[in-house]
Parts: sequence; C-alpha cells; structure tokens
Amino acid sequence: MSGRARHVAALIAAGTLIALVIWIDVTTSIWQEMVIISGLAAGVVTFLLTTLFIDRFLERSAERRWAPVTRLALTEILHELADEERSELSRGQLVPRRLPVPETTASPDELRQTADLLRAAVVCERSHLATTLGVWSQFLVASGGNEMIMRHVADATLHLDNVRDASLELDAVLDRTGGRAAAGDVQGALASLRGRVEECNAAIAGIAVEVAARLAQEAAEQGTPVARLLVPD
Repeated sequence: MSGRARHVAALIAAGTLIALVIWIDVTTSIWQEMVIISGLAAGVVTFLLTTLFIDRFLERSAERRWAPVTRLALTEILHELADEERSELSRGQLVPRRLPVPETTASPDELRQTADLLRAAVVCERSHLATTLGVWSQFLVASGGNEMIMRHVADATLHLDNVRDASLELDAVLDRTGGRAAAGDVQGALASLRGRVEECNAAIAGIAVEVAARLAQEAAEQGTPVARLLVPD
C-alpha cells in the first residue's frame, strides 16, 4: 500500500472513530457516567484531530510556501545524477551518469587502468553526492515527502564504496604471485567488480527517475508546467 493510500485509510478510520464517539455522546450518557474513560476518549479524539488533520494542513501549507526551494533542491540533486554532456534537462532529456564497466576481454594492464579510473570516478561521485546531501538534506527531510529520496541518495554512496572495494580486490588478485594469478581468480574478481558497477549504475539511474517523478509531482501540485523528463533504459 502506498503512503497516500495509507494516509487516506487512516483518515477514514479516524473519522469513523470520531463519529462513533460523538454518536455515543449524543445517544447515551456513558461519558457522564464513566469520567475516566470519557477523558481518554476526548484525548484520543484530540490526538487524531491534531495529527491527521491540523498537522497535515499546516504541513501542506508549509510545502506550498517552500515549493520553489524544494524544486531547486531536487533539481540540484538531479544535476548531480545526470550526465551533463548527454542530458538536456530543459528539453526533458535525462541521461544518468554511469561508471565504466570493465571489459571481460581486457588485458591485465587494461584492467589495472580501469580499476584506477573507477576509483577516481568513485571519489568524485561520492564527493558530489556528499556535498549535495550536506547542503539540502535537512531542508528536504523537513519539507516532507522527500525522506525516501534522501535515503536512496545516501544508499548510492554505499554502492560506490562497494565498487571501490571490488576494484581493490581485483588489483590484489592481479598482483598476486607477481602478476601470474590464476585465470579463474582474475575472472572471478572481474565478475564481482562488473556486478558492483552495474548495481551502482542501476541505483543512480533509479534515483534519477525517482527525483524526476518527484519534480513532476511538485509541478503538478503547484500547477507549474515543466518538461517531462525522459530517462532512457
């Protein structure tokens, strides 16, 4: 069940409970006879009205007031995830950045070079993501509806760390016994590295799609037309 569906279900349940309490008060004298229970019932009703209606109204009001800043933050995150040379966000074209996948037919020297390039790319990507999180995380979490995006962006750094670790393992295998490591060991380390890179690329692409969808939702709620972002498979 989606978050919106759960919220609607909670509103229906709360409305039913409040209606039941009022109906009991109108048709019976149980609340006058059972003071403690009536106090508890009043507290429950107050809690439900506050958390599900009043707080939600204030939250939506704050979201509308800060909507331009939210769009700016999400757009900044999208730029960090996009391949700037191939993407044209203003025209609706989004191509997520990808780490290079090592070739299975590469020579040991080429594999070492690819591993070095991957580690350099990981450092760069991690720095970009950490900077973006540091600038916008507190605001986006406080503005509501963006917690999952921020969590996924943070998870992407773990995928980057996995790529770095797998590249170091490949280097260790290549350096074993003076560069005469068993072919099976090299292929195993290479397959592990390729898998980690593919997982990382898929995670980054997934976050880009999620952020693009969130931007479209924000624009629709505010009645602001935006170009629909197309993300290639």
